[in-house]
Amino acid sequence: MRKLVLMLLIATSFVLASEKLNVVDIKKAEEMFKGKKTLFIDARPYKKYQIGTIMGSINIEPKLFDKQKRFLPINRITNIVTFCGGYACKLSDKVAVRLQKAGYKNVFAYKGGYPEWKAAKKPIMGLVRKSTKQTGAYKPTLKPVVINGVKLYLLPEDGEANEDGLIDQFWLYELMKDGKKAPKGIHVVDVRKASQYKAEHMQGAISVPFNKEKQTIDTSKFPKDGVVVMHCNAGILSVEARQSIDDEELLKRVLIYDSTYTCDKKNKNCKLTPNEAL
Repeated sequence: MRKLVLMLLIATSFVLASEKLNVVDIKKAEEMFKGKKTLFIDARPYKKYQIGTIMGSINIEPKLFDKQKRFLPINRITNIVTFCGGYACKLSDKVAVRLQKAGYKNVFAYKGGYPEWKAAKKPIMGLVRKSTKQTGAYKPTLKPVVINGVKLYLLPEDGEANEDGLIDQFWLYELMKDGKKAPKGIHVVDVRKASQYKAEHMQGAISVPFNKEKQTIDTSKFPKDGVVVMHCNAGILSVEARQSIDDEELLKRVLIYDSTYTCDKKNKNCKLTPNEAL
C-alpha cells in the first residue's frame, strides 16, 4: 500500500512539474528571438494577431490548438515561446500547457507579451492598412450621435457607422487617457472573468462577466442610465457578449470599446491603447 501511495505521489509530482511554466522576461525573450532558433506563438485572437504581433510568430489560440497544432515543429526539443496581451493575459499560459502535454520539452511563457514588446520598439509585423493617424488632436470623421441622452461618436466603416456597435475608440481614448474615467453617461463594463478584472481594469469600469459557455451576460447589472460600453482587451469577447443580448431596446444603448488596457507585473504603470481597426 505504501509503495502504491509513493508511486502515485511521484506520478502526480511529475505531472505538476511537467506543466510548470518556464517564464521569461523581455531581455531573455529578445535573446531567444535574436538566436533565430526559437518559435514564437501568439495566443491572442486572430484579429489581434493580424493587426500586429512579434516578427515571425505564428498564431495558435487555446481553443483552436488541436486544429492548429499541425503548424508546430516535428522536433519536440525546439525552443518555443508563447505570449499574448500582457501580464494579466492567460491565453499564452494555456497554450504553453498544451504544448507541454503534447511532448514539447523547451516551452517558455513571455508574460510581458506583445504590448511590452511593441512599447520597447522590438521587431513587429502586421497587415498593411490605411493609416488612421492624424496630425494634432484626433477628430472623428463621422457626425456625433445621441444615444439615450449621451452625445458620442461611432467608429466609421466605409464612411458609415459600424454595424457591430463599435464606439470610436480613438475619440474615447482622448477623453480617457492618463487614467481618466469615461465621460458622464458612458459606463465601461468589463465583460472578462472576475479574476481578470481583479488583476487589472480600466478606471471606473464595472465587472459584469460574460459566460462564454452559456453565451449569456447578466444585463440586470448594467447601469440603468446612459450607454453601456463593453470592454474585454481584445474586442472579440465584447462582440460575442453584445450578440447574446436579445432585448432590442437595451441593445440600442450597448456599444463596444475596442481598446487594450495593460499593466506591468506589479499591476502598475497601466496603459490604455485604442486598437487599430482592420
